[in-house]
Amino acid sequence: MRLVWLTAISVLAVVMAVFTPYVLRTESTWQAAAWLLMLTATAVGVAVLIRAELLVRRLERTSNGDGSKT
Repeated sequence: MRLVWLTAISVLAVVMAVFTPYVLRTESTWQAAAWLLMLTATAVGVAVLIRAELLVRRLERTSNGDGSKT
């Protein structure tokens, strides 16, 4: 289920990146700045979620490996 949410947010980030040139051309400076802030926050959020997913998988793998040794 975690990968479904990560995929959905990643798709949102890609869609925002595709629309960025249009927004920068047509919107006011403040609206364009807000758009870029949201795009940056979305990209950072995706990066954090990817890192968390990798750490959780490593912890799950380590805990499964420790149980079989005893």
